[in-house]
Amino acid sequence: MNLAGRDDVWRKLLTDAVREHGRLLFRLAYRILRHSAQAEEVCQQTFLKAWEQRQTLQDPGSLRAWLARVVINQSLQFARRHRIERQGLAQRPLQPSTPEVPWQASEARESVAAALDVLPELTRTVVSLRLMEGMSGKQVKELLGCSATEVSRQLHTGMERLRGLLREWDDPAFDSGAGKMRSPAAAESSESR
Repeated sequence: MNLAGRDDVWRKLLTDAVREHGRLLFRLAYRILRHSAQAEEVCQQTFLKAWEQRQTLQDPGSLRAWLARVVINQSLQFARRHRIERQGLAQRPLQPSTPEVPWQASEARESVAAALDVLPELTRTVVSLRLMEGMSGKQVKELLGCSATEVSRQLHTGMERLRGLLREWDDPAFDSGAGKMRSPAAAESSESR
């Protein structure tokens, strides 16, 4: 179906896409960027890009996949640009961000999120898409434009790093009296006393 010059149809398609796929696209961006406002900005840029390129998009049925691919690519570009800017300002390597207060109700989720932040972008993206979004290896491969072998390797590498990081943080951070894990920052401060 050729929709060239049919702005009214594209307007409806994009409105429906925002309604139907907006949450998924936001989650994809958030998993990469780890920041709500940045994820929202990437999603808005993606829908704007879709509108601007409406003349070249041929198949409305593939719009969801196209939008997801653009969100992932835009998020990775945004993250790279942001990282380079921070490195230029700080003139030192970035340290993983860790919570300053003890973990409470969502300890496991927060510890996994902090560990994910330490992973390289591609590895974090593959792990997030496969495990947190429930996508198949084939879907991840198509979205990221890499081989199935690369997806598998990144997933394996990411899982090994996550296990190691979580184990590392668990040992010194476990408070047997309270039976709760503490953040790496809280564990370090108690060790230095």
